[in-house]
Amino acid sequence: MTTVAVTGGTGFVGSALSRTLLEKGFAVRIITRHIPARPLAGAAYTEADFSNVESLKLALAGADAVVHLAAALFCRSKDAFVQANSVGTENLAAAAEATPSVKKIVYLSSLAAGGPAGDDAPKTEAQPDTPSSYYGLTKLEGETAVKKFRGGQFVILRPPIIYGRKDSGFSKIAEYVRKGLMVNAGSASGRFSFIYLDDLIRVLLETLETAKFDGGTFYVCESRSYAWKEFIAMLAAGMGVKIPFMISFSPWVIYAVGWICEVVTALFGIVPVLNRDKAREAAGPNWTASPALWEKTAGWNNWTPLEEGINKTFK
Repeated sequence: MTTVAVTGGTGFVGSALSRTLLEKGFAVRIITRHIPARPLAGAAYTEADFSNVESLKLALAGADAVVHLAAALFCRSKDAFVQANSVGTENLAAAAEATPSVKKIVYLSSLAAGGPAGDDAPKTEAQPDTPSSYYGLTKLEGETAVKKFRGGQFVILRPPIIYGRKDSGFSKIAEYVRKGLMVNAGSASGRFSFIYLDDLIRVLLETLETAKFDGGTFYVCESRSYAWKEFIAMLAAGMGVKIPFMISFSPWVIYAVGWICEVVTALFGIVPVLNRDKAREAAGPNWTASPALWEKTAGWNNWTPLEEGINKTFK
């Protein structure tokens, strides 16, 4: 039986992937900092310290493949992002290379690693990487570490906004929509790409089960992009509520609010839902990507349309 080690296996994507892997007959080992109070039935759990290569070696022993999902999305400093996303991924790749059984690393990076798209066309793999945030920069540095893996093959995936049931970020947006007030993310005319959770799980499975993606970096998302207002309107319709009142602020205002959120949440010891780093991303004109390379390599393009995915989420 093939054993797949999943970092971030207790999170939104990781939980869904782990359940699907178990259904497909894989042995699943979830590598985490803390074993959850309600573990997933059938999965094995191993605690590890991502700042310690030896700890990760022990966690990976006997695994055939690694899917690296663990990442820090909201930090208060560049150094915190570096330690979590750059150094943590570098240590995992080093541990995998030192573990003879590990033959593949699948790394879930982000569109943020490539940076925002231009005004006329979505981002492609052929374009230069221009991350606009510390999060994007450190995810790109994580990609560099994974590409150095010499123990086997690697695949790098760059999804944009991921949505589906039980996603905390998506749930927060839905909460504001339900309350009737929504702030535009960046430019009111900006466009965004999306990927439904089920589609991302399908992508992850294919990268594990076949070799045709090995050594590649791929943007994965629905081929159509959406204006933020269009997305919010679909979200409201899927929830059965009125379209909320929309407010647009300048990038400097969003940045200031992000700083305030960092200060206030630091006092209470909680993770900020908005920070200056996300404000930098919000200033980007368009966060869109083209899945053409993935579609050509995979041989399919039947992504879940945003409206359908939203309806499934709130069904």
